[in-house]
Amino acid sequence: MAAASLLRNLEDEVLCSICLDFLKDPVTINCGHVFCYLCIIKVCESSKQSLHCSLCKIAFKKENIHHVWQMASLVENIWRMKIDEEQRTREERPPEQRAEKLCGRHLELHYYCKDDRQILCVLCRESREHQHHAAILLEKAAQPFRGKILSHLKVLKGERDRIQNFQSTGQDEIQALLTTFQNHKQDIATVFEQGHQFLREWEQYLLEWLVRLEQELTEGRDSRVTKGSEEVVRLGTLISELEKAARQPALELLQDPSDILSRYPRKKFWIEKPISPAIKKQAEEFSDKLLSLEKGLRGFHGKLMRDLEYKTMRIVLNSQTASGYLSVSPNGRSMIFTGSWMNKYQQGQRFDPEPAVLGSSGFTWGKVYWEVKVDRIWWGAEEEEEAVRCRGGVRGMFSSSCFSGFLGISEGYGAPGYRNEHEELEEEEWSQGNGIWLKFCIVGVARESVVRRGFLNFSPEEGFWTLQLSSAGVSVYAGSDPFQILSYCPRQIGVALDYDGGKVTFTNARTQEVIYEFSTSFSGKIFPFLWLNCMRSRLTLRP
Repeated sequence: MAAASLLRNLEDEVLCSICLDFLKDPVTINCGHVFCYLCIIKVCESSKQSLHCSLCKIAFKKENIHHVWQMASLVENIWRMKIDEEQRTREERPPEQRAEKLCGRHLELHYYCKDDRQILCVLCRESREHQHHAAILLEKAAQPFRGKILSHLKVLKGERDRIQNFQSTGQDEIQALLTTFQNHKQDIATVFEQGHQFLREWEQYLLEWLVRLEQELTEGRDSRVTKGSEEVVRLGTLISELEKAARQPALELLQDPSDILSRYPRKKFWIEKPISPAIKKQAEEFSDKLLSLEKGLRGFHGKLMRDLEYKTMRIVLNSQTASGYLSVSPNGRSMIFTGSWMNKYQQGQRFDPEPAVLGSSGFTWGKVYWEVKVDRIWWGAEEEEEAVRCRGGVRGMFSSSCFSGFLGISEGYGAPGYRNEHEELEEEEWSQGNGIWLKFCIVGVARESVVRRGFLNFSPEEGFWTLQLSSAGVSVYAGSDPFQILSYCPRQIGVALDYDGGKVTFTNARTQEVIYEFSTSFSGKIFPFLWLNCMRSRLTLRP
């Protein structure tokens, strides 16, 4: 062990401080330090300024470089001692360890041949095969690779830090959204509890009202029974006395007949209706309000289901498909029937002669909803207001802002207990039957592949799922011929398309009541469809 330590110390003394390898052709400079001849020459050639020793920084001149032959002999002897020491060390190792870190033929590996990219031992380095190659110590050869590894490690650590930051940020976002969900749960519970409380209060109010009506009716019945019984007793007594008088002898009866009639004068007998007009009026009012409540709840249910299940779409008409009899607005949101053919370029996708048009966008999935508003241009606000004033209208107990706000019913919906003022106006206006309104318009959806030339049959078999609005009311084509489903026409029709579910549902958009629902299975694109054949009338898409 002491010999090995002494050998390592000697190795340190004969290493070149420039190439960190054993001295080759050693030379000395002014300061006395020794370097490889080639190493110091490279330093002199690469330096453009004065030369300085790399160890002590003392200046020297190139011409003062001198060979140290004795040092060369010493380096060779130390090198051979190192080879012998490594050979003995190898022989002393267990058999399973002798092949470790060896070149396979000689000693431990210390050098790297840059030309052949091989790891060499001391003997292989001096062999004829590698003698003139650039061979450096393993540690020095490994430094560039270690630098690349460290550089790549830096990149990987940066990526790891970014991922960790991303995960941390993502966790914060997820936690924030989870907190929002918790708040939504509380909001849902609060909203439904308020709604339940509101309905429970009105349920209790209506039940108490009904109990009062029952009580008043029962009390009236008991009073009527009592009064009737008393009157029956009085009349029974009177009848008995008159029967007794009638059985008297003629002499006694004729002595004073006027006295008998004066003692039993005729008077108006008691007669009372079973139900008093006041109770009957209250019962009718209660029935009206109950019907209005049911209607309001159905409308609320329809509106809520529509808003939660369906996506409200902004539909735009495709003027390229519009018949020449139609004039589509520049924004594609409304159309009118002109009654005369406008010179339009006859494209293959245009309806002819049917006054029809498709929407600009079709649907192949999902649930979508839109509305169509039906207007006669000469219907003015003053005419409608006058009609409403003439028809009157009574607002019931559910017309408060509290109930309207909860159910989402607008003022245009009208007072519960009575037909909606606008609906009454609609029914009268649309059912005049003067011939102008016959086959007024058609609203619904159609397949993209429907026939667009000639007169059409608007049935599901032909690719149309529609409502027909006419002077008689609302009809549908469920087969070859239409059949009527309403005797009046709403001013605003809601169209709900459930492509995947194969349903087209039509509603009164003002009350959210269902008018009709088609059940089928769709294939290909389904487009909004409108048809209009009435002068001075307009169909407008909403919203």
